[in-house]
Amino acid sequence: MNATNVLQQWSQERSQLAAALAPRTVAIAIGPHRSVSGIRWRGSYIVTAAEALAGSDEVTLLSERGETRAPVIACDLATDVALLRISGDDQMHDAPTDGVAAAASDATLEAGAGVIIVGRGRRGPRVGFGTVRVAGPAWRSRRGGDIAQRLEFEATLDNQFEGALVADLTGVPRAMLVPGPRARPLGIPAATVDRIVAAVEQHGYLPRPYLGLRLQPLWLDAATRARWGRSARSMAAVAGVEPESPADAAGVAPGDLLEAIDGVAIDDVEGLVAQLAQAVPGRVLELRLRRGGQPQTLPITVGESHQPQG
Repeated sequence: MNATNVLQQWSQERSQLAAALAPRTVAIAIGPHRSVSGIRWRGSYIVTAAEALAGSDEVTLLSERGETRAPVIACDLATDVALLRISGDDQMHDAPTDGVAAAASDATLEAGAGVIIVGRGRRGPRVGFGTVRVAGPAWRSRRGGDIAQRLEFEATLDNQFEGALVADLTGVPRAMLVPGPRARPLGIPAATVDRIVAAVEQHGYLPRPYLGLRLQPLWLDAATRARWGRSARSMAAVAGVEPESPADAAGVAPGDLLEAIDGVAIDDVEGLVAQLAQAVPGRVLELRLRRGGQPQTLPITVGESHQPQG
C-alpha cells in the first residue's frame, strides 16, 4: 500500500469514527447566539457541563429538525455534571437509544493516548482530535466533587465543545469535556458522569446535602486573625438562616462566624461548600463557630435538598 492510500485510509477511518459518534451528541442553546454540546447518555437523559447552564431550569435543544425544550433535572457544580431529560416523542427519536453509558468502558485513559472529541453546534456536528496531556489519579474539585480520574487534554477547541463527548480512537466513550484552568480542556470521566446519572435514576432527583445557610465572606484584620489563631484572611459569615432548616433547628443565627465542620477548618464560603458536598444526608456534624467573638460548638443534622444546584 503506497503512502497516498495509507493517508486516504487514515482520513476515511477518522471520518467514519466521527460519523459514528456524532448521533450521540446534541446542541444546547445558551442565550441567543451561543451554544454548547450535550451527550445522549442513557435513555431519556442528556448530560452536559453544569457551569454552562448558569442556573437554568429549562434549555433549548437544537437539531436539524428544529428545536425542543428540555428541563434541567440536576445540576451538580461540584462535578460539573448537569442532566436534562427529553420526552420519548421529541424530534431526536432517531438518535441511538442505548446512549453513551452502554458503550463506555471502565478502563481509564493513559497519558499520550489519542482522543476524538465530538460535540454539536448550531450548524451541526463539531469534531476535534487531541492527546491526553495528563492522566492522573482520582481527585476532588474545589467545590468538593469526587472525580474518578484527573484528565487534561492537548487540543484546540472553541467553547461550543463544552459538554462534548470524548472517546478513545476505537470509539469507546471515556469522558465529557469541560473547561479547565488556563483554558486547558478537562475531562469528567464516564464513571463519574454515570454515578450522577444513576443517582438521579434511583431517586428522581440528585440528593444534595443541605443546611439552610446563606453565607457571605467576612474579611479579618491581622489583629483578629492573630487573636483567634487563624491564618486565613476571611471567614464564612452567616447572612441568613432558612426557617425550619437543619441550621435553624441547630440554633445557628445570623452573624455567626463558621470556623470548622466536623473538625475540618473552614477558611471561606467555598471551603464550607466543599466539606458539605461530602456529607451524607442524615449525618450529625459538629459545627464550630464564633458568636460575639466567643467560640461555640453546635451539633447539626445534615438535611437533603431536591433542588438543582445552579
